[in-house]
Amino acid sequence: MLNFKVRTYNPEKETPENSIFILSRGRNAGKPLFKPCPNCFILYCRNETEKENLYWIFYTLWKNGFFHPYLCGSVIDMLRLSELKKVIQNWIIPSFSKMEQNGKILQDIKSVYMLEQYYSKQLKQLSELRNILVKKYYYKILSLRQLLEWKVLHLEKQVSLQLSCF
Repeated sequence: MLNFKVRTYNPEKETPENSIFILSRGRNAGKPLFKPCPNCFILYCRNETEKENLYWIFYTLWKNGFFHPYLCGSVIDMLRLSELKKVIQNWIIPSFSKMEQNGKILQDIKSVYMLEQYYSKQLKQLSELRNILVKKYYYKILSLRQLLEWKVLHLEKQVSLQLSCF
């Protein structure tokens, strides 16, 4: 039988490499993370494979709103540690056996996620490129404007000189 150690994350304590973090506050409570944040639980795993499998099980449950009935709080929703432990005992551990049977769909989910990350990075780079081009265009407009202002001033001086000669 699988058994997982779950604790409230403490930034002062050292975190092992094979652990995932579960967001504990807000409407995204239950969301798995690879990096810790102030309001999360830490779930210790035995190895990298178990860590990845747990991450995707939690991700699947979170994405489908599984944790919403377990949230409490009048202003900020919160997932209690005791509720998380019950979810792990009643839903996560039994789903490990099903995970082996559904390896193909899990691979597809991972592939789509990686593709999504790739396109997200590409979109960010395109946005940066657009911003650079806008700045470049702005400076061209600015320099053209300055050139026009100079020409206008120069023409005004010429006209005033010509008028003073009469």
